[in-house]
Amino acid sequence: MREKIALQIRPFDQGYLREVVNLLNAAQAAINGKPMTTEEELQAELNSPGFNPETDVRLFLDDEERLVGYAEFWDRGQPHVRLFGFGAVHPQDWGKGIGTMIVQWLEQRAQQSLPLAPTDAQVVIHSSVMARNERAKRLYERLGYHHIRTFYRMRIDFDQPPRKPLLPAGIQIRPIQDEKDLRLGIFADHDSFKDHWGFVQEGEDFESFYKRMAYFLQNDPFVDLKNSLLAMDGEEVAGVCFNSTGTVEDARQGWVNILGVRRPWRKRGLGLALLLTSFNTFYALGLTSAGLGVDSANLTGALRLYEQAGMRVEEEYHTYEKELRSGRPLFNRG
Repeated sequence: MREKIALQIRPFDQGYLREVVNLLNAAQAAINGKPMTTEEELQAELNSPGFNPETDVRLFLDDEERLVGYAEFWDRGQPHVRLFGFGAVHPQDWGKGIGTMIVQWLEQRAQQSLPLAPTDAQVVIHSSVMARNERAKRLYERLGYHHIRTFYRMRIDFDQPPRKPLLPAGIQIRPIQDEKDLRLGIFADHDSFKDHWGFVQEGEDFESFYKRMAYFLQNDPFVDLKNSLLAMDGEEVAGVCFNSTGTVEDARQGWVNILGVRRPWRKRGLGLALLLTSFNTFYALGLTSAGLGVDSANLTGALRLYEQAGMRVEEEYHTYEKELRSGRPLFNRG
């Protein structure tokens, strides 16, 4: 019989920051042996524009006020149709129904976004889990979610120097140097992903997107803007690669956070050139591997590109969806 547990559910309390990090790292390590975050990284996330820990985070405490579960709800603004839930339970408290309580709270919190969405629009909540996490997948399926998309975490080890990039004619790849370059890079990111799965039509305007992305890029402790790249065609930005030099799992791993090529410059080898330039940058800095995340069904051929560059799948993630209100879909399903 499943053990039941009485819980206190509270808004975020800064005094629990370290305990939250310890819980998140323990939960992930129990599945794949690796940590998830740091105090600095989590604090930056909680301070994100538009995110309110008072309303969007819940701590789940036992009767001794020990943290046993954690939940985050994300609504990235207009048009409030694609919502996100994240939760974790300390491994020693698995099997006590805490995960169910977390998902139920996330859905209750999501109900507050429904009146903000267009009245005829479909509203969904998404959550992502590691494919090997059978317990979490069973939980979501039992609560009415279904697996809609698969993402890969990919890796390459620098056992030898990376291949040198071949640049398309007329293209220059250079590091991001200042605020003007940052804006160009974020514009390229926004424009590149308009036709990707999950992009919300009638969504936030560019200025809102810029504010959100600039905050992440300037505050995440691992992002390294001076080793991030712009691809320029004269005065026009053709593509971008936002990089991290180090990750929470491995200080000697480079990470490609975002790699985007705008539509007029696709099918010319620019994506591969940006990726290989990043690999060479990482290698020159003494890093021993690189990683990134990719939609396994990406229509622009990103998965093939990364395999062509020598990367392999290291971890698989499943995105689960639950429809909160039926209606006209406003985000890309292709």
